[in-house]
Amino acid sequence: MKKTFTFHTRSRLWILCAAVCMVWAVPLHAQTRRISLNLKNATIQQAVIALQQQGYSLSVKADDVDMKAPVDIHARNEELQAVVDRIFAGQDVNCIINDKSILITKVPSQPSSEDSPQESSVTGQVKGPNGLPLVGVTVLIDGTMVGTTTDASGNFRIRAKSGDTLVFSYIGYDERREKVGVRTEIDVTLAESSTLVNEVVVIGYGTQSRRTLSTAISKVSGEVLDNAPAATVGDALKGRVAGLHVQTSNAIAGESPRMMIRGGSSITMGNDPIYIVDGALREDLTGINTNDIESMEVLKDAASTAVYGSRGSNGVVLITTKSGKRNTGPRVTFDANVGFQQAERRFDLLGAEDYIRIVRTSIAEGTSPMNNFTSGFSASSINDANSVYSTRWLEEGEAVPAGYKKMRDPLDNTKWLIFQDNDWQDVLFRDNWWQNYYVGIDGGTEKTSYAASVGYTKDDGVALGTGYDRLNARISLNSNVTKRLRVRATADYSDARSEEFDNQMNAISRALSAAPTMKRYMADGVTPAYGYNATSLNPEYYAYIYDFDNRNKRLSIVGGLDWEIIDGLKATVDASTYNHVTRKSSFRKRGYFSNLTPTTESFNELTRTKLDAYVNYSRTFAEKHSLSAMAGYSYSRDKTNAFAASAEGGGSDLTPTLTAQPDRTSSTSSFSEIVMLSYFGRINYDYKKKYMLTATFRADGSSKFLKGNQWGYFPAMSAGWMISEENFMESTRRVVDDLKLRVSYGQTGNNYISVNDARGKYNVNFYNGNPGLHPAVMPNQDLQWEVTTQLDAGFDLSMFNNRLMVTADYFNRLTDNLIYSKDMPNTTGFSSVKTNIGKVRFYGFDLEISSRNIVKKNFSWESKFTWSYVKNKVVKLPDNGLPQNRVDGIRVGNTNEYFGGIAEGEPLYQVVAFKMKHIIRTPEQLAAAIYDSYSKGYNPDDGTTVKGRKNMGDYEWVNRPGTTKAVVNGEEVEQINSEDKFVIGYSVPHSTGGFSNTFRYKGLSLNVYLDWAIGHTIRHAQMARQFINTFTGNTALNAGVLDTWSPQNPDAKYARFYSGGESVSANFKNDSDVFAFKGDYLCIRELSLAWDLPKKFVSKLGMQGASITLAGNNLHYFTAVPGVSPEVGTMSTNAAGYNNYPPIRRISLGIKVIF
Repeated sequence: MKKTFTFHTRSRLWILCAAVCMVWAVPLHAQTRRISLNLKNATIQQAVIALQQQGYSLSVKADDVDMKAPVDIHARNEELQAVVDRIFAGQDVNCIINDKSILITKVPSQPSSEDSPQESSVTGQVKGPNGLPLVGVTVLIDGTMVGTTTDASGNFRIRAKSGDTLVFSYIGYDERREKVGVRTEIDVTLAESSTLVNEVVVIGYGTQSRRTLSTAISKVSGEVLDNAPAATVGDALKGRVAGLHVQTSNAIAGESPRMMIRGGSSITMGNDPIYIVDGALREDLTGINTNDIESMEVLKDAASTAVYGSRGSNGVVLITTKSGKRNTGPRVTFDANVGFQQAERRFDLLGAEDYIRIVRTSIAEGTSPMNNFTSGFSASSINDANSVYSTRWLEEGEAVPAGYKKMRDPLDNTKWLIFQDNDWQDVLFRDNWWQNYYVGIDGGTEKTSYAASVGYTKDDGVALGTGYDRLNARISLNSNVTKRLRVRATADYSDARSEEFDNQMNAISRALSAAPTMKRYMADGVTPAYGYNATSLNPEYYAYIYDFDNRNKRLSIVGGLDWEIIDGLKATVDASTYNHVTRKSSFRKRGYFSNLTPTTESFNELTRTKLDAYVNYSRTFAEKHSLSAMAGYSYSRDKTNAFAASAEGGGSDLTPTLTAQPDRTSSTSSFSEIVMLSYFGRINYDYKKKYMLTATFRADGSSKFLKGNQWGYFPAMSAGWMISEENFMESTRRVVDDLKLRVSYGQTGNNYISVNDARGKYNVNFYNGNPGLHPAVMPNQDLQWEVTTQLDAGFDLSMFNNRLMVTADYFNRLTDNLIYSKDMPNTTGFSSVKTNIGKVRFYGFDLEISSRNIVKKNFSWESKFTWSYVKNKVVKLPDNGLPQNRVDGIRVGNTNEYFGGIAEGEPLYQVVAFKMKHIIRTPEQLAAAIYDSYSKGYNPDDGTTVKGRKNMGDYEWVNRPGTTKAVVNGEEVEQINSEDKFVIGYSVPHSTGGFSNTFRYKGLSLNVYLDWAIGHTIRHAQMARQFINTFTGNTALNAGVLDTWSPQNPDAKYARFYSGGESVSANFKNDSDVFAFKGDYLCIRELSLAWDLPKKFVSKLGMQGASITLAGNNLHYFTAVPGVSPEVGTMSTNAAGYNNYPPIRRISLGIKVIF
């Protein structure tokens, strides 16, 4: 027995030492951590809760301990070990304390040393779900205190018998049990715990347990973002967070998607959330490497965002980056991804033969038949060498030139036409490569931890002339100066360079309008054919003649100090500086349309300085009441500096500088400085972790407003009730693990106004060469903050041992004091002034469902579903004397009826268009056709033109009652005019969401992720232009033209086709519903297969771990929208503000290696 006692005693001592010295632990002084605790007539369960309230995590099996056993503890600044031992006295358990983690295990019965099975050495590695090794995992032989912990590489070694079961446990992960059997090597992967109770969430100026959280906050782990095969952080977030709408409004390389939380809060003052990275405020997430993110929290309701005051009205996105772990040697991570990418969708355009047949025939029947026999037209039979079009008759005895095709002339079957057949989508959109590389190192000593990384991304761009590359660098240091004093520092830098179109409508939409018969190169075979006109260029000519260079440099430095003044009271000071420099230059070479060599240069710099100082205090009273309080001060200053200049007239393409251009065309410069002072505070209270109450307050003072209106005050409150802890829920506890009800109410602000909107602005003008000032912006000294009041009610539910989790919220957000431009009389000298008149409401719900469907030894299946539903309504607008105070609406005749624009009682983002009634297919329909003010009335059958007349095969439009009538031949008749439009949809979806499934089998993992949007409309003017054959019949045609009305095709899908554009026919209006599509889509956003290489193989190569991933991103959109991205609703896909760059499909191969 003495021998057995010695063995187990040494084992316990070894386990205790190992736990204290684990590489993930904080410095060794943690083993003497002290605590104050006062419990009277309490239970062990209440004692455990009291320890959790002081920041300790306990792992204890209910079967090992009588949680209802009475306990009295009166400890004041005593060693933690002694207090824990007294709590569990008489329970026949052992306690292992590692920093703030406490492991309670049952003391096993002492086995006899006789007839024991032979022990053998068992080794293995423990990983997390991302394939990375877990440091400090406790490995115990079930029923004993014999065990070990994993090292910095996640490896362990333990002596066990064939009948033993190894138990793997780690804070934040589900416990794993493995029978030893005959195995000598056991590798396991731990799944993250999905329990609501233990998760720690980052909130404004602190952290909080998910259990006591009473506000609406969603969390995304860094592993989710790290494993997503996405080019930007925003792309990786699509559909993953309920309430967060992420849309790619510009798919060009390097551009970040736009985010909106719960629809925003304003009409004209911006609806983007604020982004805070390690305490530094940024305007977006461009330049952030997904590999560096530890976690991301999305703050959605007023109670969580009010602590940010004026900056929180549209929600807050908090990012915490990775830091190293203490007492670990250097760990190096290398991640490389190489991808093949292409345009995910294209238009279905006619090839040259069909194009010539249709256009040449239509021109012959049209108003300008001689265009078929004039050089310079896309279907002409006599284009010469100087024409950009290739179509011409084949000369007698001439061979078909290389690169040309031939066909019979549809107008003269005795002659042959030769032509080039160029697919300009192939020219403009090329399959290309994407590369992303990352090297990171992290580790730490007893007192200091560190992490550093370098990343490089190169995107060759799918569209011609749109390359992008970016360099990232980051370093983070954390050090304990003393037992109670810690310093922190983080710096990140990014330098991005892009070649980006200055106008996508001209570069893409008009480039794709080039006829397939346009030549690629002129007669010299080198110079690209120039195109139709200066704004409708051959894509290759566009890339040849324009040089664009855009640079974006960002530098963020954050320093922090944490001082634990006494137990429970901590002071924090964070100082940060953020600098963003943008430089753009463009140069146009001499060419066919101009020899002026216009040159532009612009420079913009933002320098943001920010200081936050705050204290946190937490304490538990009478063993049941937990109170924490935070109070702080914030100062921020934004300084901007900008200039831009342009010139032209240089004589050489070799000098693309402003200096070389003699004629200055413009020059501007500006600077501004904005300061904000803030005071904020928060109080959290809970009773037995069952009833929670939080109050938050912030006061912001902004220099944008004038004296008397500079300060805004933003209070908020929230409450939570862990109803599952009530006795009346006892019968449900076999099914319901946790059920918490939440409600919050509060206010946030919005000061997204110009620095000149309150105080006014003067511009400089010149008269006879002398400068003078003139008022340009009308001041409004009474301008105040927008104030958003939000109600949120929700619940958090976990069931079936945390196999199913549901989070749901209803929200109602009302913005008052809306800042809006009010029209002014001409006599004031100003067109408008910013004023506080208006209200707008956003309301809806968020739903998030997570499930662990199958959890087996070698196989698991997990799912997650998100759904966000957002609607809006304008409540109040400036009084303007019109019904509903409508702005930018259309009046119906002489009535008091208006539609479109923005109006009280109606939703925002309306899309209006003419509504097609039918195609005129019968003489009776033709006779009843309404006079159309847009119709030129040309009839190909007789060659006559009568304005307003319709022909067989034309569209008949819906006539709105009460519209202005036309006078025809002295009589008033109904007509189709601009008053006959209707609201046909909205440009913003009401529902967005995502659905993911992750399957794991041994070392393989398969992730399938879909996201979707419903409820938005895209008015596809770009496609409409593919039916009108504009530019005197020289533009490309959609394949749908093959199904237009003709006497031979009376049941066609589309109306009659006329060559020559809207000057001949108004059938295919840019603003009709013929080409208005529901933007609803379901996207296969991500499909990835990862394989963790066997440990035996990688260890021989000196590596801790390695994985290979094959991934696809944006693989396919299931949608009715052709040719362009369905993600962004719009009034027109052929406007200067619309980005026509197609969505990009990417297939990549990646390898991650850890040394």
